[in-house]
Amino acid sequence: MDKELYDLKNWAIKTLKEYKAELLIRQQVTGRKPSELKKLDRFLNALAVDTSGTYANMLDDARRKGISQKELANTGRNLEERIMNSFRVLPDDPAHHMYSLRTAGDLVQNVDPGVREMGLQILRDEGYVLGNVRENLTSLAEATHQGRTGRGAELAALGEIRVDKTQTDIAHPRGTGDPFISRTIDFKNITTPEEFANAYRPLLQQQAEDLAGALKTEAPRRAIIESYVEQQGGPKNLFSTSTPQPLVQQGRSIITQAPNVMQRAYKALPLVKGGSFKLSFGLDDAIKAISQNPLAATLGATTILDAETVKGIQKGQAMEAVQQVGLGAGIGAAAQQAVTGSTMLGQMQRAATLSRIPGALTVGAGVAKIAPPVLAGMAGYQALDVITTAATGKTIQETGQAAEQTKEKLRQQGVSEYQLRRKARTGRYTTP
Repeated sequence: MDKELYDLKNWAIKTLKEYKAELLIRQQVTGRKPSELKKLDRFLNALAVDTSGTYANMLDDARRKGISQKELANTGRNLEERIMNSFRVLPDDPAHHMYSLRTAGDLVQNVDPGVREMGLQILRDEGYVLGNVRENLTSLAEATHQGRTGRGAELAALGEIRVDKTQTDIAHPRGTGDPFISRTIDFKNITTPEEFANAYRPLLQQQAEDLAGALKTEAPRRAIIESYVEQQGGPKNLFSTSTPQPLVQQGRSIITQAPNVMQRAYKALPLVKGGSFKLSFGLDDAIKAISQNPLAATLGATTILDAETVKGIQKGQAMEAVQQVGLGAGIGAAAQQAVTGSTMLGQMQRAATLSRIPGALTVGAGVAKIAPPVLAGMAGYQALDVITTAATGKTIQETGQAAEQTKEKLRQQGVSEYQLRRKARTGRYTTP
């Protein structure tokens, strides 16, 4: 690392640590942890372990303009998200750091800068490239990332599930806050580059081992996606950590036009499922809701039950209908419960507000007022499909595909994931 970049990096770390100290004082005074603290810590680590000059232009511009500490933290975090988003192969994939930014806690923030940089170079020479760089980012399904269902096409294909981590290899078998990986190493005990590398190395080796297992689980999904993209004239080895961002974007634009291929790829994952989710309301409530609102119940049921069961609901046979779809806190809603050859795609807890579904705002809100217990427990994803089709003329999959294309354009324009989530939640990008 040249001296100019070394000085710039140290200036930024010093500036952000001062901001962190202010936030910690605020936490002591108020008794509440500031929401900015976690994001700031993450960016501090990303900056500290970076040996590629990833943030050089941004930091140089920030120093020349004299922006505030908070603005510097936010600007860095937004750049971090844009980098991560650019390497997602499927829109709902998390961009997984093969070597976590949390590794060794805040050791990299506090150790002597010279020791840090020379220690990082030792690790880089051994093949460990850290930070928000192409070589350290890989696109995983959420099921193989944290062992739970993701969003969008993954949720539609797999339903609401949790993976049995004892029988399925995933990237975070001990959770994203894994104390073995993220525990802080006392920087006072690290006085040489070799000691720095020796402290880091076993933590990196463990993560490499975890990821190797996850990639075996991922292999069938990746093979289907890469094969299809290549057949359509797209880039080869789409998931490779050597594939540059423009080619990843090209491949993503191809695969997002093929929802059936995406679903087939997700279903090819060899997942061993853990326990099922339970509904947030009781059997009596469900029976009452069906009895009081048979039309709304039918709306939810038609997408997962056969014609005879729908007729039963219309005739007032509420108990039979409820038992057949497996409602109630005592029964639970198994994510893969077979109902006339279909699957229940989980409770509506993950999509509690119907207005979040593109194109279903008006109709969805109306239906929610009619029979929320039935829609929340019985209908799940399929009821939303009915609602969205009625409102827009497109299935939820088609509508969601259009929404993902819009979100992708906004990401390319620099809109962060936080801003997209806020837009979906409130209709605004920023607070008033």
